[in-house]
Amino acid sequence: MARFLWPLFPDRSADRDPMDRAGIGFDNRVRLGSLVTLRWIALLGQGLALLVIYYGLGYDFEIFWAAMVVAVSVAFNLFLIILFPAAHQLPDKKAAMQLGFDLVQLALLLSFTGGLSNPFAILLLVPVTISATVLSRKSTWALLVLALGLSILMARWHLPLPWPDASFSLPTVYMLGLWVGLAVAMIFLTLYAARISVDTRKRSQALAATEAALEREHKLAELGTLAAAAAHELGTPLGTITLAARELLRETPEGDPRHEDVALINDQISRCRGILERLSYKDLSDEAFPFSIQTIEALALEAARAFEYLTDVVINVEAAPLNQDSAPQPVISRRAEILHALTNFIENAVGFARSRVLVRIGWSSSVIEVIIKDDGPGFDPSVQKNLGEPYVTTRRRGTEAMGAHHVNATGDTGLGLGVFIAKTLLERTGATVRFVNDMESGGAVVKILWQREMLAPEDKNPG
Repeated sequence: MARFLWPLFPDRSADRDPMDRAGIGFDNRVRLGSLVTLRWIALLGQGLALLVIYYGLGYDFEIFWAAMVVAVSVAFNLFLIILFPAAHQLPDKKAAMQLGFDLVQLALLLSFTGGLSNPFAILLLVPVTISATVLSRKSTWALLVLALGLSILMARWHLPLPWPDASFSLPTVYMLGLWVGLAVAMIFLTLYAARISVDTRKRSQALAATEAALEREHKLAELGTLAAAAAHELGTPLGTITLAARELLRETPEGDPRHEDVALINDQISRCRGILERLSYKDLSDEAFPFSIQTIEALALEAARAFEYLTDVVINVEAAPLNQDSAPQPVISRRAEILHALTNFIENAVGFARSRVLVRIGWSSSVIEVIIKDDGPGFDPSVQKNLGEPYVTTRRRGTEAMGAHHVNATGDTGLGLGVFIAKTLLERTGATVRFVNDMESGGAVVKILWQREMLAPEDKNPG
């Protein structure tokens, strides 16, 4: 018996087992404590139902065998609690085996109490639905087949339901209808729960990627701050060293064997000063980040600068008021979210443009608009409406029937997270993002719109 039940128990070295993964590649481990708790709830309900029906309502059925089935499940739960901690993570296969055990236990209990004619037969849906929520497709389909098979066996072999009239029995056609209804409900709920679960997992992973991208951007910003601070602090001692080295060079005649070494020291000092000047091309202020207040045009130029020398595509950044508005160009807080998103969209446009990318910045007294447009093939209409959702992938440039863009600034060369991350980051700043195709040239256009007050610096009014 122990040998038969052993596969149901958690493996203390479960990490050695290759995990069965779902189609999208998620780890389908399940917390043991969750399954144990759900089983206790089910057992409590089963025990109360048996007692109330047998002793409270006076119906006569095989309560001994029904109680034995419940007792086996109680013993199984106690073994799990004693042998393993509640936080233990079950791999997909072992979690599916435990849910299969629950299905068999419930089917046996129903067989002693009327089979499919028992109103509680609907509870066969529970283990399959749980599997569809947390386990892989393979495990879920296996449990669905098991549940359907058990329901067929229960329809054929079961003890009669203890009706008050012993001669009463449900018609065969009605029993067939019960089975069909139960089977349809199982299949529908399984597919529905699996679809919702996959969408939730995709979005969770995509949001995690968004957080990682934003954290990386903040780390880069902090690194730039440290570099500028180091350059600022090293400037004074390096200036003193420069003066002393120049004095030594003047006092060392050219015929002296030390002259060449002193000249080399001066050259290297000059090189160090040049490096520090590039690191500190603007004085640090007391703010948390240098250039923390700047125009939206400056931010767009910074985002485009990384691609100016990497491609033959010309990137033009233009800035002008909208509709001849007299409002001055807005000054905004330098935010890593905006910089990262603009970099993503510009990289995307450069990757698909034929020769030119235009970044047009407009503003009025109430709004700020950024339009990123390329002269490439544009967005594929089949995926355009879903752009901004996680894992919406498109063909790469150079493939046959090239269509929509594929952003890969985050390093995801096939997951379709780039547009989702960029759009999510911008929406966090209050922006509205739209993806359209240019009606004249057919190129892709990304339109980003903010209410002007959304980007106003904390210590300044917009404009």
